[in-house]
Amino acid sequence: MKNCKSLIFERPPTNTENHREYVTTDTLKRNIGLISATSIGVGAMLGAGIFVFPGLAGGDAGFLAIISFFIGGIIALCVAACTAELATAMPNSGGGYYFISRSFGTFWGTLVGISQWIGLVFACAFYLVSFAEYAITLLKELNLEWNIAHSMVSFGFTLFLLAMNIMGTKKVGQLQNVMVISLTILLVLIFSYGILDYFGFKDEPFGYNDLAPSGPLSIFTTTALIFTSYLGFVQIANVGSEIKKPDKNLPRALIWSVVIAMGLYMFIMAVSTFTFSQGELKEYGEIATIEVARKILGNWGAIIIVFAGFLAALSSANASMMSASRGVYALGKDGLISPRANRVNRRFGTPHIALILVALPVSIMLMRSNLEVFAEVASLLHLIIYAGICMALLKLRATDPFWYIPAFRVPMAKAVAGFGGLGCLALVFFMQYLSIAIGCAVIALSALYYLIHIRKQKITLTRPKPRQIDENLINPAILVPIDITREGKSLPQSVLKVLPISKLLLLGFKETPEQSGQEQLEEKYGEEGQEMLGALAKQLEEVSVDYESRLIFSNDVGTQIKELLKEEDLQFILSLKPISALQQLTIPIFHKSQVTQQLISIMYNVQYNHFSKIRILLFVDEDPAKSQEAILRQAMEQRTQKVGMANVVYEVEHMKKASLKKIAQKIETGQELVIWSEAEPSEPTFFLNIILEKYSKEHRSPAIIILRKEKDDQPTPRE
Repeated sequence: MKNCKSLIFERPPTNTENHREYVTTDTLKRNIGLISATSIGVGAMLGAGIFVFPGLAGGDAGFLAIISFFIGGIIALCVAACTAELATAMPNSGGGYYFISRSFGTFWGTLVGISQWIGLVFACAFYLVSFAEYAITLLKELNLEWNIAHSMVSFGFTLFLLAMNIMGTKKVGQLQNVMVISLTILLVLIFSYGILDYFGFKDEPFGYNDLAPSGPLSIFTTTALIFTSYLGFVQIANVGSEIKKPDKNLPRALIWSVVIAMGLYMFIMAVSTFTFSQGELKEYGEIATIEVARKILGNWGAIIIVFAGFLAALSSANASMMSASRGVYALGKDGLISPRANRVNRRFGTPHIALILVALPVSIMLMRSNLEVFAEVASLLHLIIYAGICMALLKLRATDPFWYIPAFRVPMAKAVAGFGGLGCLALVFFMQYLSIAIGCAVIALSALYYLIHIRKQKITLTRPKPRQIDENLINPAILVPIDITREGKSLPQSVLKVLPISKLLLLGFKETPEQSGQEQLEEKYGEEGQEMLGALAKQLEEVSVDYESRLIFSNDVGTQIKELLKEEDLQFILSLKPISALQQLTIPIFHKSQVTQQLISIMYNVQYNHFSKIRILLFVDEDPAKSQEAILRQAMEQRTQKVGMANVVYEVEHMKKASLKKIAQKIETGQELVIWSEAEPSEPTFFLNIILEKYSKEHRSPAIIILRKEKDDQPTPRE
């Protein structure tokens, strides 16, 4: 552009411990679709359990071990349904920890968050050890010898999974899809062939001769044993903040993952009991599934099923690592552990520190090869968390907080949540005493950590945002344009305290005559502009707001600002005015198209940070005043009520041929924050003049200007 000069001054590094880094606290990207989300749940459940438990379960309960898997699946479905409702109301990272902490407070959140972290670390280590065993067994089945320690194989793939997860959830989702789909196809093909043989294609008797050789009680003790196989579907909720269209995909993924896993478990259990008797299954034990495949297809059947076990263990380890890292990320975000844990990688958009905090203890645990007790401890901790999820649903249904607006509601919620919660707690008592003791020790240490370290900090957990709030507007980047030649410039501290700012762009500008040269402008105003921006920067550092600063000299500042808004994708502009105390928040509404998701989101966040009441001024023409007033009020009420904003006061102003300039004169008191939402059709010149401070008399208060985006012209999705 002719006669334009732009200088950029980046913020110097800061050593302030409490400084909030913009990139490190950024939200995670939604890269996980329905299939990938379902694969995470199925992959987490179809781990070593699907190859270990058919032999153990069949040896204990005989043919009716199928019923054990069915009962376990029904309990899992109840918990999955409760999780689905909570997840659509709170589609955030953290899963069970997030639901329970927001329902019962910091103490229970600390216990559940740490227990979830440790439980998933144990589970991930167990799966990686199983993976190494399957890998070595697969080589032996192929008559290949590789003299390497199991722990080295496990450690190598721990690093592989860590690298894949850091590189992005999209890549991890694709890997998970391939593993789970391949695993499912292999299992269905092999065992379908087997079940056809025993329904008439082969002249061999069924393996079972009694439905429940050990008595009916064995069905329930076996249910407690095999319920470990269903642990994992809640891991879908742990990555809730990364799932596309969470309102629809979260419930579907949770329910379908349990249904798919339950169907496969019962199917494989049926084939196993058709193939071998109870005594034979008990003798084969943990390798019974391999022997079933060997009998069906010979040695190649055993090779294929070992390879399937290889995929199952790896997919379970991958899902556990991803899920555990999101739990750690949520703990760091809430301040229950170091805030560094919620840093997001600048390049890949993944929580790399949280992933390392999972991979490191997993690597240490791999030094031990016998992790069965730890696997059961992981199951015990998960069962307690699952019971907590059911109780959280009952609590929120009873208290009905304004922010609790789930997109999916569980039918007969009390019965479903009650059965799921009691079923999970009942299964705990069927576990080994050593596992119960270790699990109780983990919970006790978590409670001690809370009492010693967390309680004195008096941490206040952020409440969940209603799903109608645009998550991209929770902490927006805001432009602050400043004429460097004006005297007495200072940032209004009272305004900065109530704005949910993630990043602030200070734009110093000077509009110059067209004939002025760039060198002349820089020489005349450059030093003055730097000094002014430096003084404002010090004020921002005092309130720990991240910022960048730029300096523009141009004969057409308005056009320059428009280009900057597109370049930086800024949606809000803060116009500065001197103010001593902020008394109220005012939103002028004169056109229905002003009522956008952007407006409601910024109102919600500003109200949450400071205001107990918000004043809505409805400007209507005198003649058709009644109908216009009803339309504007209804539009605002529909939006505000859906996000639980109850303290909204409406005032009506009747004006003849209302203009933005007249409206500005009517509302200005100099002691309020005004939120202007651009209408369609709007008057861009008016808002540009506010930016350039040409309405100093008419516009005396600081103002947030919400620029209209193309997406706001589209119909609002049905909620």
